[in-house]
Amino acid sequence: MPSKFRKQKDQERKEHSRRQLLKAAGRVFARIGYHKTLISDIVAEAGFGQGTFYRHFSSKREIFENLLEGFVSDLLREFSDMSAHLPKDVQEYRNASLRATLRAARVVERNRELCLVFLRETPTMADDVSEAVSGMYDRLAQLARFYLDHAVAQGFARPCNADLVSQAIVGMGTRMVEAWLRGQYPDMKPDELVTEIVDFAFQGLAPRADMQKTGNRSET
Repeated sequence: MPSKFRKQKDQERKEHSRRQLLKAAGRVFARIGYHKTLISDIVAEAGFGQGTFYRHFSSKREIFENLLEGFVSDLLREFSDMSAHLPKDVQEYRNASLRATLRAARVVERNRELCLVFLRETPTMADDVSEAVSGMYDRLAQLARFYLDHAVAQGFARPCNADLVSQAIVGMGTRMVEAWLRGQYPDMKPDELVTEIVDFAFQGLAPRADMQKTGNRSET
């Protein structure tokens, strides 16, 4: 009977193999695209045999969905502090949103090529895969609505159609992420782009003097 130590080592090896396969799949998807990627490409990149792949994943679609789930979880994790310490006024709301969004932008930057795969190839994927990506946007919108509902209930945001507005916020953010990843704003640093978007979300087009003080624009 395997010892507890042996079982632990076996589990660690399995987890290591799984992580290596996920990283390899991400690199291959980014390099040649989801549709052109074969499972043989992924295992060759990882340095494993196909048997190792099938001990962890049933298909290319499953490993893609695992990559997507890991990416979304990393994004949502950057908002955990804001969720644990809900803002008490519009200034806190803006500053907490800026800090969390800046951290999320760094997650996007670290996964730049994989993000482009998610954005570029989703429309051409099978319905079930497209639904998984749509689910990512819905989860982000649900989080945005959670904060918006709180702000409205506390009286420091105006009443609005929270579902529509939260979807619009995520849509705007997604479009700007795609434009930035594609090099549309080469002269803007990520922090500058995020700050501009967050300030637009809170101020709209009103002159700054007409907006309640929202703290230092450069706060991170």
